[in-house]
Amino acid sequence: MGNDKPGFKRFVLRSMLALLPVALFVALYAVVDPFHVVHAYNGVSVAPGDSLERIPNKRYVALEGFKHYNPSRHFDSFIFGSSISSNFLASAWKRHLPNSASVYHFTEGAQTLTGIRDELRWLTSRGFPVRHALLIIEEEMLRRPKRYGEMPFIPHYEVSPEVNRLQFHLLHFNAFRDLDMMRFKLWPTTALADKLLADGKVAHVPCARVEAMNEDYSTVLDSTIAANPDAYYADMPWLVDMKPMPGPMPLSIDAGAEAVLRDIAAILHEHKIDYVVIVPPRFRCPALSPIDHAVLCEILGNDRVNDFSGDSTLAGDLHSYYDGIHILTPHCIRLIDRSYQRVFH
Repeated sequence: MGNDKPGFKRFVLRSMLALLPVALFVALYAVVDPFHVVHAYNGVSVAPGDSLERIPNKRYVALEGFKHYNPSRHFDSFIFGSSISSNFLASAWKRHLPNSASVYHFTEGAQTLTGIRDELRWLTSRGFPVRHALLIIEEEMLRRPKRYGEMPFIPHYEVSPEVNRLQFHLLHFNAFRDLDMMRFKLWPTTALADKLLADGKVAHVPCARVEAMNEDYSTVLDSTIAANPDAYYADMPWLVDMKPMPGPMPLSIDAGAEAVLRDIAAILHEHKIDYVVIVPPRFRCPALSPIDHAVLCEILGNDRVNDFSGDSTLAGDLHSYYDGIHILTPHCIRLIDRSYQRVFH
C-alpha cells in the first residue's frame, strides 16, 4: 500500500539520479578499457603508436598473452620472475634447450614466490606441458610482500586463489577514477603526460617487444649506454653515490617463504620439469645469507641453484646495471651460460 505513495516514488527517482553518474562512469570505464583488462585480449598489450602507458598489470598481460598465443606456439618452456628477469632473454636460454623448445616469458613487476607457484600450478593443473623452467629469484623476492591492493601488481583472478574477478576490476576501476589518469586517456596533452611521468603513474612503452613471447627488449638503452655511459649514469647521481650495503645480508627466507619454495619444488618434481634457478646480484649489495643459500639449495637442489648474488664483479660495477637493479642484457645472457656450464658440464 505504501509503495504507491508520492514520497516513495520521489525516493526511487532520487536514488536513480544519484546512481546515474556512477553508472555512466562504469560504462565509460568499460568502453575506454584504460588498462586493457575488460575487452577480450587481442594479442597486443600496448596500442600501436602509444609512447606512454599506464603502469600495466604485467600479471594479466602475461597470462592473457599465453592464452592468446599458445594455440599456435605450443609453449613448453617458461621463464618466471620479476622485471629483473626480463633481460634474461628467451633466445639466450633456448641455446641450452632442445631445438623443439618453445619459450614464453612470465615476467611481472614485483613478482613474488607465491606468484611463481600459482602460475606453475595453473599451467600444470590445466594440462599444459611444462618441460623446462628458468626461475630468476632475486634476494628481494624471498621477502617481498604481496601487493594485491595495488593495480599493477594484483594477480590475475584465474591464477590466484586469493583474488576474484570483482576485486580485480574494482581495483582497476578505482585507478581509472584518478582525474589526471582519466584526462590522459580521453584528452592527452604533453603537459599532462609529463606530470604523470613525474608522478610515476605512466611509463614509457618498451622500445622493442615481442608480444608472442611476452618479452621486452632494452636495445635503445643498450645503445645509449654503449655510446656515452658517463652521460647516462650522470642522470642518476643517487646511484653513482650509493654506498655499499654492509654485510652480511640479513635472513630473507621466513617460514612462509620456505613453505612456498617447497610448494614450487613439489610441482617441479611431480611434473618432472627440468629447471634451473638463478639468483642474480644487486648493485653494491652483499651476497645472499649463507643460511638462505643453504635453504634454497636444500629445497631446490644444490645442482640447480646458481647463486650469483656474491659476484663481486657485477655487484660492484655500476656499469653492469640499467638502474642499480636491472642487470644489462649481455650480463644476463652470460649468467644463463654460466648456470648451464655449472649444471650440465
